[in-house]
Order: sequence, then C-alpha cells, then structure tokens
Amino acid sequence: MNTETTAGLAKVEVIKFDEGGLSSAFSEYVPSEQEFTLSVNDQFETSLYCAPHRVKSLVIGFLVGEGMLESEREFVAIETDLKHHIIRATVAPKAASRMAARALSGPWGRLAEPEVSRKVDSTLSLKPEAIQKLAASFKKLFLSLKSSEKMCYLAAFAQPDEILSYGEGFHRVNALYRALGELVASGVKPENRIALANFGLTKQITLRLARAGVSFAITAAPPSNAAIELANQQYLCICTTSIGGQLNVYSAPWRVL
Repeated sequence: MNTETTAGLAKVEVIKFDEGGLSSAFSEYVPSEQEFTLSVNDQFETSLYCAPHRVKSLVIGFLVGEGMLESEREFVAIETDLKHHIIRATVAPKAASRMAARALSGPWGRLAEPEVSRKVDSTLSLKPEAIQKLAASFKKLFLSLKSSEKMCYLAAFAQPDEILSYGEGFHRVNALYRALGELVASGVKPENRIALANFGLTKQITLRLARAGVSFAITAAPPSNAAIELANQQYLCICTTSIGGQLNVYSAPWRVL
C-alpha cells in the first residue's frame, strides 16, 4: 500500500463498504507514526513513537518533562535523519549530568524516577470565569486546526489571559511534549504556567507537568486518582470545565478564587 506523508499525516488507500455491500477505493489521511531513535550527547538512547513533524519541539519537551532540561539555553543542537529515523540531540554539560545521574540510577533500559522537588509557589490563582475563558479559547483553537479530526489530542500552555504554545498528537504525551517544547524553545519558562488539554491526566503526565513547574491544569476529562494525589503534593491545581459553566476542581482548590 502506498502512502504519502505530509504535516504529520499520511495519505493511505482505504476500501469503503456502503450499506448495500458495494465497495470502492478512496484515499484518506491518517496520523503518521514512526519509531525514532533518540540519542543525547551520543550517550543516552531511547525510542520515540511520533509523527515526523515538529521534531525539535517534541525532543525539547521530552527532555524538560523528564527533568533533564531546565531552559532553552541548555539545548544546544539537533540533527534529524528522517530517512533512517534517527534524532541526535546535544545538550549542555549541566543537563547531561542530570541525564547521566538518572540513567545510572535507573533499572536497565529505563530512567530512574527520582522524587520531584516542588518548583511552584502558592501565588497563582484564577477566578472561575477566567478558567472558563481559557477553556473556551482552547476549544476554539482545537476546532480551528485542519487536523483536528485526525490528530485528536491537543495540549497547550498559557498564562492567565493568553495561550502561549500548543502541540498536537495522536498520543497524549506527544501532544504534551510538543506544547512544552514550543514554550521552552521560545524562551518562556514553564514555571507557574497553565496547562490545557482535551484529555484527562494520568499520574505520569502529571509528573511531567510537576517536573516542569506547572501550577494549573485545565482539562476536558477528569484526572486519575493517582494524578490527583501527586497534584496535591505539588500544589498543582487540576480542574475540568463542561457545558453550562460547571467547574470541577480536583486538587489544590485554594488556587481557584
């Protein structure tokens, strides 16, 4: 089957059957996914399953979410070999030392999961109407994307009155990494920013937000109980919005005025 890849989507041949049992061939765009090998400073290697677009932001977001990169200044260079599906990233010595510490202390083939030191304070709070306004802006952004029907997961980072970056993906974590990478690559620190997502948060995703220092998450679906427990420990407020103006707050409720 022939495919054509463009902007994270692949054009494929599909056989369609109608109600009368008749079949016909047509083309459809579906999410494009390949396994990329990521090496960092020619030492650490892992695999990323992703669409081959916006690779730089994906890698930066991955390194920030894993606690190995703290600012765009620590990201030195990236080289992408799309033919052989290889990504080579170079980071500053300080970031490399964090990476080495995690790799050495982790089980074989995995990074260790050290305790997360709290990066946020208790200053940021939002009124319910401000949360609803951000949620409406996020929904408008999603509906405006040409790939919204196929790339169904969207994440973004914002300040109280403005969405600063966003990332799409057919994996939730890839969408998060891309949005985080776009934010950091533009020179904006994620500490005390607001995350938005059209999906619920798991503990692993919440852990990555906490490592980045995010203090607020507005989502379209409830978080898991493990995500709520971790969020409370990290002063991270998670809330969901719904039709009719209802607002559900799951953690750090004192952030909602």
